[in-house]
Parts: sequence; C-alpha cells; structure tokens
Amino acid sequence: MKRPSYPFRLLIILLILTVIPIGTTHIGSIYLGSKNGILLGFCVGIPCVTYACWKMFMDGWRDEDEE
Repeated sequence: MKRPSYPFRLLIILLILTVIPIGTTHIGSIYLGSKNGILLGFCVGIPCVTYACWKMFMDGWRDEDEE
C-alpha cells in the first residue's frame, strides 16, 4: 500500500495527537464531570500517542519523500 504524501502524513499525526484526546476530554467533562473527563482524556491520549509514535518511527512516516 502506498504511503500518503509527507504533508498529509504530518496532518494525520497532528489530528491523532490533538483532536481525539482534546475532543474526548471535552465530551467526557460534559457527561462525566471535570475530574473524570480529564482522566478519560488521558486514558484515550496514551494509545493515541503510542499509535502516532508507531507510525512515525516504525513505519517511517517522519522521513520525507524522495522523488
């Protein structure tokens, strides 16, 4: 399978690291209260960071395209 272009890969990593944990924290704070929402955000953020690191270092997404 072909990798996305370098700027698009960085955008995907940025979205994984910001939108998912922040959105989960916000929605969790609304429904579960402030303390539990922040806890939920951390619990969702850890797998997001792990996945982003996997993509960057193991799959080579941090290397620029050579054309």
